Amino acid sequence: MRTATTLLAAALALAIGGCGQKAGAADGGKATSLDFDKAVAGEITTSSPLSFSDGSRYQLYSMQLKDKQAVSLKLVGSLSGALSVFRDDGTLVTRGERSEDSGLEVTFRADGAGRYRIAVNGDDADAYGPYRLQATEVVPYDGKPLANGGQIVDLLAGERQEYTLQVDKPGLYQINLTSNAFDTVLDLKGANVEEEDDDGGSSTNSRLSLMLDAGTYKLGVRALDDEGNGQFRLDVKNTALAADVVSTDGTALAVGANVQVLLSRDDGERRFVLNVPQAGAVRIDALSDQVDTTLRLTGGNINLEDDDGGSGTNARLQANLPAGRYQLLVASLEESQAVVQVRVSAESGESLSVRDAASADNDVAVAAPTDVDAN
Repeated sequence: MRTATTLLAAALALAIGGCGQKAGAADGGKATSLDFDKAVAGEITTSSPLSFSDGSRYQLYSMQLKDKQAVSLKLVGSLSGALSVFRDDGTLVTRGERSEDSGLEVTFRADGAGRYRIAVNGDDADAYGPYRLQATEVVPYDGKPLANGGQIVDLLAGERQEYTLQVDKPGLYQINLTSNAFDTVLDLKGANVEEEDDDGGSSTNSRLSLMLDAGTYKLGVRALDDEGNGQFRLDVKNTALAADVVSTDGTALAVGANVQVLLSRDDGERRFVLNVPQAGAVRIDALSDQVDTTLRLTGGNINLEDDDGGSGTNARLQANLPAGRYQLLVASLEESQAVVQVRVSAESGESLSVRDAASADNDVAVAAPTDVDAN
């Protein structure tokens, strides 16, 4: 990354031949006005102003902001370049770079009322191409605790920021921390729980999924290695559990079973005994919108595994099975607690409850269930 001496502020000063001037004085009134929620289209070409410091080209925009007003700038398009924000006196406020295969989002808070200027520039002398730039006002978080779920949109300005989650309804909570501005780290503390996650969500985003008792919890947001800042979103969702949710190991299933399963907090797994009273084609599905599911079926000469054999990231096993008893392992690839729907089906047959399945093969001993809700 180029140092501050090669940033656009210095380039603009050199461009008018006044090396001692700041960027604000260098450009005069040539910047194009940029308004909130009105995307502007531009392109860096050989006709764009030239930075004599490195030969790159740039375009300038200006915004009139109130003191402490928070702004999110998004740059998309084929241009491989950067966004730089300056106060009117030429002081650099923030800067971000992007590559050709990803967009760029830069978020900042105005330090005083006045005019701010945004420079879009190529990352070297050979960087050209079209782009779209949009400014959005960020409404800061109001400071109220999240009650049993909800969403927070805020700016990360320090090393770590903390938020309160009030849980009145015990259950399974999924907490997602997402940002296009920095690599997120999420932590949760309270009521004998202390968990942290870095990349459990999509890309470099964070995710925690776990059972929470009633109580007050603290959610911590920071950037990996404390390097980065900008806008983020914190989403908390409470998943309703069925009254007969399976939360123990050793539960018996049979062909026709369709049950909601709560994976263990310790390892993101749940173990079953699958009873097949007569030989035939069997299909097993593990469905979840929370995690990437996996399946493993063992017993006799059978040893089958699957990750994404079903739709999306859902697991599916299909096989002609001899009559007998099998061990079925349902798990999440992320090794996290989650709700999974497990279906065992054949070409025909009636659905069986868990109690019916346990008696489908009376000669087969079933592993003693162990309550793992607290794990």
